Amino acid sequence: MKAWIALPALALLAACTAEDGSTINTGFSEDNLATSAACFAETPSTLLEPGQTLLETGPAGVTRGSWSLDGETGDLVISIADIDQPTKTALDAANAAFYSAAGQQHSHTTDAVIYHRTTDGTFCTVVKDDATGRALVEAITNLPSATQPAE
Repeated sequence: MKAWIALPALALLAACTAEDGSTINTGFSEDNLATSAACFAETPSTLLEPGQTLLETGPAGVTRGSWSLDGETGDLVISIADIDQPTKTALDAANAAFYSAAGQQHSHTTDAVIYHRTTDGTFCTVVKDDATGRALVEAITNLPSATQPAE
């Protein structure tokens, strides 16, 4: 009966050990940390790599969108308190579509999507996909009376 107790432990040990003595690559290591200096910066677009788009939201009630697409860069800051409900609904839909696309593209082994969160809860997502970026930029730059140039 005691052998039955040891079998799951042995199976787990065998699954976690490769025959050649190497470890299983999970994608997490100090050599594989995707980062973006653009997150939480004053003018994120100046720090984005070509083809990247950034969306930053958080408890301050401000949504920041920045991009570096097709040679064009831009930064928008939208104060949630300053917009009407239909505009807020449109902004929420644009953000949700961006986050959904980012989630589908995310892989721990690439920097196609980069996530950062600060201790106050501000969340920054950088995506390097033209279609995803363009959709966000078009949506937020066409919000009625909601956009303000970044300061």
